[in-house]
Amino acid sequence: MLPAEPMTPVVQISDCHLFADPHRCGYGGINPYRSLKKVLSCVRALAPEQVLVTGDLSADLSSASYSHFRELWQQADIDAALHVIPGNHDEPIHLQQYFAKEMQWLQTPLKMHNWQIHGLNSHYKGTLGWVDENQLKQLRDSVMASPQAHHLVAVHHHPMLCHSWMDKHQWCNREAFLTLLQSLPQIRLVVHGHVHADLHWQVEQTQILACPSTCWQWQHGPDFGVDEQPPGLRLMKLTAQGKWYTEVIRCNG
Repeated sequence: MLPAEPMTPVVQISDCHLFADPHRCGYGGINPYRSLKKVLSCVRALAPEQVLVTGDLSADLSSASYSHFRELWQQADIDAALHVIPGNHDEPIHLQQYFAKEMQWLQTPLKMHNWQIHGLNSHYKGTLGWVDENQLKQLRDSVMASPQAHHLVAVHHHPMLCHSWMDKHQWCNREAFLTLLQSLPQIRLVVHGHVHADLHWQVEQTQILACPSTCWQWQHGPDFGVDEQPPGLRLMKLTAQGKWYTEVIRCNG
């Protein structure tokens, strides 16, 4: 019997929505500071090689909210590289202040075991998203420069319509990105946040995966609603041959 292919674990967390006041609660009575602490404990147990944070670290644009994230990350003592991209609720100045190093993958993709992981910045106006032409060109050029590698793209806003109230908070030029996907079969996975739910779509050869929030979850109907599922994360395991496995893990305790 042949040995199983080695699999590299990568974890995605998203939409932490931390407040300046760590005692403040939000939807469903959930305290985002305490729930992120629990989720990071789950992350540590999974022993990932990389952790991707797909936006909305903050709920109130405060400097303190980013300080809280940094504090909780350090307390969790996770032996993994941390990578951050902005969400619509984030304040770019504070992100740069606290996470300049962790946002470098927006310029240069992460390279690991025949995979490249690309971060896109969809921060735009209010709750809306936009990825400018320069970023899309950079992504295309990077993939074309490494056509034998397997590629994963992380972004905050959803590239596919949810057909729910969340589509009012859409990625405005998502069609340009979807057109790019159709021309680049090397992009195997796209992961995103924003929708606070475990959703998935297929576009040509590419699987598009949404991630639960580390705090409150959304229902996806015509009107706003809060789902009772607990906070969670997405675990991905990647092989050098381009195979992948994923699951959403809910963190109750």
